[in-house]
Amino acid sequence: MDRLFFDTNVLLDVLEERAPWFPEAVECLAFVRADWCRGATTAITLSDIAYIQRATDASKIYEVFGRLREFLEIAALDAVVVDACLGNRLADIEDGFQLQAAIAWEATHLLTRNVRDFPADGVLKVESPADYIARRLG
Repeated sequence: MDRLFFDTNVLLDVLEERAPWFPEAVECLAFVRADWCRGATTAITLSDIAYIQRATDASKIYEVFGRLREFLEIAALDAVVVDACLGNRLADIEDGFQLQAAIAWEATHLLTRNVRDFPADGVLKVESPADYIARRLG
């Protein structure tokens, strides 16, 4: 069973209905809701989204996060993950946290629109939601 780790930008695509990425991001979440695969993100993603959406009524943010938690797991962002990130030294530290949390959660895929910002070392497949769908359904 695939284990999909959702990067912040993919969840923001859904929450903000960002064109043209919204449909593919929603479809990937639907795969998780349908139990075709498992899904996770990190608490830092939720924190980042809450900050980005700070002009939105907090009760709406809590409601959305509650719905996401019905089917998305929260991958650990602990000392092991932080230390691995510090050792990796990606240009974007937040991407490093996401990558190491995905690896620790044993993700098979990290879904992001910033594929080029992550190493292509084969530990897990880093791809966009559109590419994941095309490969899965193709």
